Amino acid sequence: MKIQWLGTAAAEGWPGIFCRCSACRRAEELGGRNIRTRASALIDGILLVDLDPDLYAQKLKLHLDLRDIRDVLITHNHGDHITPLYMEFRKRNYYLEDLPILPVYGPADALELLAPYREYIEAHTVEVGDVFSTTEHTVFTLPAVHSAPNGKYYLIERNGKTILYMHDTGILCLEDAVRMLRGHLRAPMDLVSMDCTYGPNPLPEGYTSHMGFAENIRLKERFLQEGIADDHTRFVSSHFSHNGRMLYDEMTEYMKPYGIEIAYDGMTAEV
Repeated sequence: MKIQWLGTAAAEGWPGIFCRCSACRRAEELGGRNIRTRASALIDGILLVDLDPDLYAQKLKLHLDLRDIRDVLITHNHGDHITPLYMEFRKRNYYLEDLPILPVYGPADALELLAPYREYIEAHTVEVGDVFSTTEHTVFTLPAVHSAPNGKYYLIERNGKTILYMHDTGILCLEDAVRMLRGHLRAPMDLVSMDCTYGPNPLPEGYTSHMGFAENIRLKERFLQEGIADDHTRFVSSHFSHNGRMLYDEMTEYMKPYGIEIAYDGMTAEV
């Protein structure tokens, strides 16, 4: 399996759209892996995870052929993860040919946002615990703990390989994740992509919607203890807010002792 992180920022992007902070100014000056668009990922070139608002810019920068997409997973209904207007452009009017009906899987409240485009998509509501098949993958649905109450994250499987895409969820989902993954997996996971919105910052008291470095480290340790990950499992942090302040090289150095990689826009990994 192959994953490509199309975007790796939280909702405001990095540099933040209206921001003049030092982290945003430094990112603009240095460019490269410090420029982050809103989070989404492409699995094996055909399974898109989230319809982020920067998908068109990502297509241009990364030279993507989005006609290859066969299925879409939506994690939740927040605007940085679902942009309904993209489905408008499945219409015949724009291409003088009929595009295939595109299957889209996600929580009911997210799919409601796509209702005007049901002529061009095939909407599939998913619930926690559902296991379903897309064109080439098997997907296991897990419960996110997030400010979007119906948020989900997904274990994606193909040819005996597994990728856990665990974004926009807090650490309170850990016990459910461990229990459900232990019951489902037949071998340790190959790759875990983790929400890391807060980076090196401590979470606010009582906050549950995202994670940072400390939570990612704890998550990795627990997955290893439970045997649902092992020494071959790659752990990758993504979905960063500029409020974490650290740029790519600084984050990479910080997490190196813990064996956790830092994602950047366009990064790929094969398992």
